[in-house]
Amino acid sequence: MASYNKLATLMGEHQDMVTFRKFQRSNAKSLLYMQAEILHLENELAHIESEDRMSEDKTRSTLHESVFNLKEYGGIQWKRVLELREKLESYNKALILFSRVQLLPTPSVRDLRTLQEWLDRPEGGDFFLQGREADVWDDDHDVLTLSPRQGERDGLTGFVNDSVIPCCPRLSLLNQLKSSRNGDANGVWHYRYDRMTAAISLLSIILSSLLPSTSIFVLFFLANPVARLAAIIVFTTIFSSALFLTTKARRIEVFAATTAWGSRASSSSYREADSCDYFVDSLRFRQYSSEARVSVQLDHYQHL
Repeated sequence: MASYNKLATLMGEHQDMVTFRKFQRSNAKSLLYMQAEILHLENELAHIESEDRMSEDKTRSTLHESVFNLKEYGGIQWKRVLELREKLESYNKALILFSRVQLLPTPSVRDLRTLQEWLDRPEGGDFFLQGREADVWDDDHDVLTLSPRQGERDGLTGFVNDSVIPCCPRLSLLNQLKSSRNGDANGVWHYRYDRMTAAISLLSIILSSLLPSTSIFVLFFLANPVARLAAIIVFTTIFSSALFLTTKARRIEVFAATTAWGSRASSSSYREADSCDYFVDSLRFRQYSSEARVSVQLDHYQHL
């Protein structure tokens, strides 16, 4: 029978299913209420302090000069100070916790859809959530995941996980990534994440090895300067795209690496062009020397 126990088992066995609500609106409203309470308390404390300073009682008028006197004789003023301290402590803790919640990753669309479909399937949740609880995962923009994999994924891994696997679940190659052939007790297909990341890492290594050597090979056989520049643009675009997809580099890092790649390719192109020109000139010089020697020999024979 479906229940919260079965849902907890699903989340325990599949890290990608560990998804919860952020309650961003409620958290923000709570912070706003706490902020308003502190504002009113600050205003009340300032009014009390002003009255005490203007008092004809010497003790009350000098409360702001000594914390000891404030604690001993402050009465309502010291009470409001303690209330403000407590409110600020709660407010600051709530701010920090909310900022940490905001930094937690959001689940992928595929993982969220899988959880929603499981809740509706007869062999899964079988619609056990009723009333308002049934809509808890319907807001795609107010959910978070505690799965560590979301923070580790690069663009290529996310594309394979979210687009390739759902569209081609029966491919023999993808079947090698499955941990079981018929799904688990919850009716969920589980793909081995370590195998998938290993395959993608191997693809990234092959790509990083082929891209520089291929560009050098192509540029070596291009004698036209315009064609060389076009080839550099094409390979630089491929390089930046591959860097963005296969790593978690930031935009500034991609920009810096692409700039260095383009500069290196341009300088290498000019050096290769000079080498090719030198090689061609050497061949032409040798051909000219051979023809000159043959001409001299013919002139010598004719003179004889």
